[in-house]
Amino acid sequence: SPVQTLQVNPAAGTSRRTLDHYEFLGRVLGKAVYESILVEPQFCLPFLNQLLGKRNVLDDLKNLDPEYYRHLNALRRMNGEDIESLGLTFEYTTSAGNGSGTRGRSRRAPRTVELVPGGGSIPVTRDNVIRYVHLVAHRKLNAETAVQTRSFLRGFRDLVPASWVRLFSSSHELQKLIGGDDSVRGIDVDGLRSVMQYAGGYHPSQPCVQWFWQVLEEMTAGQQRSFLRFMTSCSRQPLLGFRALVPLPCIQQIRLREGDDGDGFGFGGRGLGGGA
Repeated sequence: SPVQTLQVNPAAGTSRRTLDHYEFLGRVLGKAVYESILVEPQFCLPFLNQLLGKRNVLDDLKNLDPEYYRHLNALRRMNGEDIESLGLTFEYTTSAGNGSGTRGRSRRAPRTVELVPGGGSIPVTRDNVIRYVHLVAHRKLNAETAVQTRSFLRGFRDLVPASWVRLFSSSHELQKLIGGDDSVRGIDVDGLRSVMQYAGGYHPSQPCVQWFWQVLEEMTAGQQRSFLRFMTSCSRQPLLGFRALVPLPCIQQIRLREGDDGDGFGFGGRGLGGGA
């Protein structure tokens, strides 16, 4: 989406193959949530509203496409003459099609659908512009990707029942559950150190281990998050702290066979690896 979050692609079509893919992706996300595994991608808030069983409204459009929202909302403040000069009717142009499952489906020509029966012959005026704005928002946020979203939800709810998800009051809370808290800068180095396990001959008193923690503490917030993504596949730390990781992170000595990259050792364990 324009705000750099994931959304359902309205141009993907509704072929059986496409819908099966969305259902599979729903199961993947459901499995991650069920197992408390954070995922790196961030989903757009209107999509998360649908996971919560909520209907998106006009104001939710700014969380999907702020520029589109601004232009659409500007219609409400225009006078009648300016609105009529635009030549708008109760129609919506979309890039989505019925879908054939072919590789070129995302490059289909745009198509126009009526927002109300006979909408092509109903001009937008000052008297009905409010209704037009809300119908366009509903079409873009709810109806345009409804078929694909239902398939995703079917897979997601195979593992996470709707009643569990609805315990969360907002899409922001659900976003944190799925991908962690994006507002936290860096990582809690002391918290990570307190749960770190050591194996293969390493222990906290060794100079190389102490250097590791010293370097980690001196990293910038961005570097720390990059390190965390390398270690756990997600740059945001668990909501319940590093103690919630399963298995717990471990620094492990890895002895290389002669001739691999020379004799040496490295950090290993949950996402920590490399040779020295």
